[in-house]
Order: sequence, then structure tokens, then C-alpha cells
Amino acid sequence: MKQRIVLLVLAAALVVFVSACTASLVNTPGSGEPTIALHTPAANLTPTPTAPPYTIGVFSSNETPNVNDSVTVYVIFHLGDKPVGGATVVLNFFYRDPANPKDLIPASQLNNQVSPQQTAPDGWAAFPLTFTGLKSQEVVLANVTVSYNGQTYVRQGEDIAYIFTAVQPSPTPSPKPGG
Repeated sequence: MKQRIVLLVLAAALVVFVSACTASLVNTPGSGEPTIALHTPAANLTPTPTAPPYTIGVFSSNETPNVNDSVTVYVIFHLGDKPVGGATVVLNFFYRDPANPKDLIPASQLNNQVSPQQTAPDGWAAFPLTFTGLKSQEVVLANVTVSYNGQTYVRQGEDIAYIFTAVQPSPTPSPKPGG
């Protein structure tokens, strides 16, 4: 019970302290009576940040699939803070050239499986992929382009997105009989 009373007193003191930070006593000239003047924050402050003009997100259902596996690549598209349905999404997959990592090599096996997709009303599009014999530890990248109402949009900040890295599964040790 004593703890609750102490907490109540501390909460009341905090309320008084916070309100004192936003108000001050001033004297109105000639009246001799103190009045309270409230200080409003600057007019250019906004309570929440504004949304970017558009957002394109892309990710894989599995970031480390086996070299022979299936994944689904998902893309989401928003204009401002609203999802956009009916936008056309195009993916192109690449690998980095081991000899010159700045150069990209098209990933034909993956590119041959994807065709343009329309975003659903929630802004999502899905690209299922099945592959065999991908090189282990080779990073798969994608270029994402979205077209909507005659405008073309690409991922902001970088044109190429990391999608996944195929890995060779490790053999599972099996117990030896009698040991």
C-alpha cells in the first residue's frame, strides 16, 4: 500500500514537472496579476515522419536454400504509405563475376522461369523458382523494376538486391553398426 502511495506522489510530481516545462508564469503589464503563457512548439514539427514517395521491398522465402531446391521471391510495392495493386513487377537475376565482382552475369536458369507479375491489392507479387545445380556459396542477386500508371520505379538506394545464397547440404553422419 505504501508503495502505491509513493508511486502516486511521484506520478503527480512528474505531471507537475512536465507541465512546468511547457508553461511559464508572466506578469501582464499594469495588472500586477500573474498569468500563464503556454509555449507552442515550432510550426514546422510533424508528429510522424513522412513516407518515402515509393517503396519496393524484395526477399526470398529461404535465404540459404540447397543447390537443388525451390524458393519463392516476394516483392512488395507501395506508393507513399499505401500498397499498390495492379502494378507490373519484373525481376532479373544475376551472379557477381568472380574475376571482376563489379560485373554481373545473368542467371539464365532463374531468369527463364520468371515472367512479369501483377501485384495483388495488398501490393505483393510472388515469383516461384525451382533450380538444380546452382553453384554452392554463389550469391544470387536481382534487379527489380515496377511499372504503374505509365511510371517506372526501381529499388531506391541500390538497383541490385541480395536474394539468396545456395549452399551444398552437409552429409549427415550415420552411426556405425556395433560402435
